[in-house]
Amino acid sequence: MKDATWENSRLLRERDPREIETMKAQSGKDLIIFGSGSIVSEFTRHGLIDEYQFALCPVLLGSGHTLVRSVSKRLPLDLREAKRLPSGDVILCYARATRTSP
Repeated sequence: MKDATWENSRLLRERDPREIETMKAQSGKDLIIFGSGSIVSEFTRHGLIDEYQFALCPVLLGSGHTLVRSVSKRLPLDLREAKRLPSGDVILCYARATRTSP
């Protein structure tokens, strides 16, 4: 991708956690990551993600991949919302837990 053509969009060439922290501190809408496990994994390691939304599609494949990799410490999450779609899919919304886990 050469340019971000969507309104209110910005293209970053590198994953600099400080740049993301600066963007999060600005007023405006939320930041969203669509479908990139590697970016989510990296930003999770840096504590940059406040909310996770997972789409659960009920198809049994027999094996799969970890959604978020290389997270060295346990990260408790609180379920904020579960929404069933007409397709049978479920959207699960989790936020970083305010409690501490054992």
